[in-house]
Amino acid sequence: MGATDPREVALIAGATLANASLAAALLLLAGSDSAATELALRTTARVSFVWFMLAFVAAPLQQLRPSRVSDWLLRRRRALGVIFGLSMSIHVGFILRLYALHAPARPPMVTDADFVIGIPGLVLVALLTITSAEALKQRLGALAWQRLHTMGIWVVWAIFFLCLVDSAGRKNTAHPVLAYYAFIAVLLLGMGLRVAAARRRRQPVIPGIASDSRAPPTRTPL
Repeated sequence: MGATDPREVALIAGATLANASLAAALLLLAGSDSAATELALRTTARVSFVWFMLAFVAAPLQQLRPSRVSDWLLRRRRALGVIFGLSMSIHVGFILRLYALHAPARPPMVTDADFVIGIPGLVLVALLTITSAEALKQRLGALAWQRLHTMGIWVVWAIFFLCLVDSAGRKNTAHPVLAYYAFIAVLLLGMGLRVAAARRRRQPVIPGIASDSRAPPTRTPL
């Protein structure tokens, strides 16, 4: 990732090790059959969701309600995004394992929608993760990089939303609120924060009120 803060590297390494350890523990305790692999798939998807949302709300939180937590999230947003990307690579590993267990047939839980939505989404996540490297960011240029990551983070948001809505509609579970609807609510809350932050940025600055404590001293990036 180029010249990176050692604390950022430590955060990425530590979080990725924790994600991988959780996945390994699931296989060790639950077994390595199809049911256990599906459990690992669901778990790694939700762990990845948490890392994504932390990066997604970092800038709007800092703009709308600055705090030590929002400041830390904003300063570590790139690391959080990379952790999300690496977490998704673990998720992909379990997808491949599930296909191997059911080969040559397609796994029953996989639908056509998973192909249409999931594959482009995984490619985009990989692209966003790779271009987080400082060298590639400089080669892209500031404007192209910002457009890619601003567009990309919204596309990933939409993919999570569509996958959760699709799963809630066609999969049976004893706890649909915890399994799907709570995550959908978090997605909508995150979107609301970003929309509110965008509206705040578009508000005209009235002379004499420019130092309003509601707004941070500098414009936070998307």
